[in-house]
Amino acid sequence: MNLDPRPIQSSIPVHNFKPEHEKVSRWSFMKVLREHSDLKEYYPEVNPFVECYKVRPNTYALFNPSIMAGCGDVWSYLIIGPERALLIDTAFGLGDLKKLCEFLAPGKEAVCFDTHRHVDHIGGNVCFDRVYINEYDAELLERQMTPEYMAGFLLDADGKPSASDFDPADLMPFRPYEIVGVPSGYRFDLGKKADGGQYQVEVNLVSGHTAGESGIFDFETGCFFLGDATSALREEGEPHPELCTIRSLRDHINDIVERHGEEISGVFPGHGTFDLHPVTLNYIRDAADNILAHPDWHDRKIDWFGRAMYTRNIYQFGSDLKYTLDTIG
Repeated sequence: MNLDPRPIQSSIPVHNFKPEHEKVSRWSFMKVLREHSDLKEYYPEVNPFVECYKVRPNTYALFNPSIMAGCGDVWSYLIIGPERALLIDTAFGLGDLKKLCEFLAPGKEAVCFDTHRHVDHIGGNVCFDRVYINEYDAELLERQMTPEYMAGFLLDADGKPSASDFDPADLMPFRPYEIVGVPSGYRFDLGKKADGGQYQVEVNLVSGHTAGESGIFDFETGCFFLGDATSALREEGEPHPELCTIRSLRDHINDIVERHGEEISGVFPGHGTFDLHPVTLNYIRDAADNILAHPDWHDRKIDWFGRAMYTRNIYQFGSDLKYTLDTIG
């Protein structure tokens, strides 16, 4: 069966000819959203590589098309507070995300936070002088901060795009930036509200996909920005391997549900459909529980860079939990 994604009309001048396989349950959402939704705003004179969707009066979902082989399109999110705006994730670094943030939130400082250190979430970090990330991912992000790192995923040996037809000149040029590791529970202050209180959002550890994988909870809107809580991966050189497990993911989601469950208005992942019902976190937790109870009852077995990886479907999520035998926990 051909699982190449069916086309969705777009004005973004990029085509990925080595795309991720289509996730069928996501396609209809993306088709309607991107072709017909009145949430859509597009500002090609500011950044032609990003579509903006106003999901709350002060919150944008920013669509970044994939330019990497086998990788899905990425959502960044922008929360606009009274005095500052928080950008969550910077995708591949195609086009100037900071410039777009300053356009959407004029006169307000743009602060950057990465949900985790993976290549499809950090490319635009170079637009910022300072980037925040959970403390458990800070060390490896430091190691990745080289001119060669992004190029190794996006360009071939001749410096040409390896999976897409973008112009390499449109990638943001490399420059070092300060990396600030913060603990789970850290709060960003986005300024004073009209009632005199402070607009705050909170970092919540959801480790598993990486040791420092973290979501952001917005106390004002109830939005929970999940990042990539869909696998337990343990890469060579990981300084905190005990956090890269299905058990760690399950335990941290339990904590979030217990602390914020009644306040969450919608769940916003880093890929696929967004503004999901809060019960989505329970579905992820249930899939993790099933893996812990019966790791051999997998739905699929796939090859992951020469290692056997297993998957368990997440009910109504349009994706699955991926794990290896040494990342169950």
